Amino acid sequence: MKTFSILGTGWLGFALAKELKKDYSVKVSIRDLEKENQMISEGLEPYLLDENNLQNLDSLLNSDFIFINFPPKKSKDYITFLENIYSNKNILNKKVIFISSTSIYKKEEGVFDEDSPLNESNSLVFKAENLIKNKTDIIFRCSGLMGYNRIAGKYFAGKSLDCEDSKVNYVHRDDVINATKFVIENDISGIFNLCSKVHPTKKEIYTYNAKRFGFEEPIFKNKKSYENKIIDGSKIESLGFRYKYPNPIEYF
Repeated sequence: MKTFSILGTGWLGFALAKELKKDYSVKVSIRDLEKENQMISEGLEPYLLDENNLQNLDSLLNSDFIFINFPPKKSKDYITFLENIYSNKNILNKKVIFISSTSIYKKEEGVFDEDSPLNESNSLVFKAENLIKNKTDIIFRCSGLMGYNRIAGKYFAGKSLDCEDSKVNYVHRDDVINATKFVIENDISGIFNLCSKVHPTKKEIYTYNAKRFGFEEPIFKNKKSYENKIIDGSKIESLGFRYKYPNPIEYF
């Protein structure tokens, strides 16, 4: 059985690990030893890993496939952390998948595909991709991750907003997991946006979800005009991938 290592086993990584464990021996990184027993009970092989604990990096990277998903804001020195991972000899000649963000694109009106201008002022995401791009087979630039307990608009229940006409760029967690399986099974490399095809306005999806899930609707007033930055996630579809959730209204 081939081995799959997941570096960053949070909301996305843990769900991916549970999906893959039937086909792979799955190693996972944890930041807290209190999660060790939970991971073992799920049939996973946990290793402590964070910026200050790199002693298990050799074992984690001794794997056939490596999935790296560390949100930049959760690291004190994100770039150095990535440098330590990518400088390890065990990462060489492995299939590496890196989770990035569509925030790497310039903040302006328009439709953005993988060749669109990048926002160099977004220093962490931009610097991270520059650091890892020549050592990574797949870079997934993910839009806002949603699904399950992440419900668009719930955080803004009862709050005042002025962005009713702003369109959303979301991707369902299941589609990120399925895209990961797709590129591995088909031995694909490259940079891909992951984003649902349909882009409802914030007012449309927030009010819809409020009624559907029973939370207070956000209050839309003092309407302002915002630039609509639309993410095009169709490149991976041209290779045969199909989104399970092309419309954020139908995420649940």
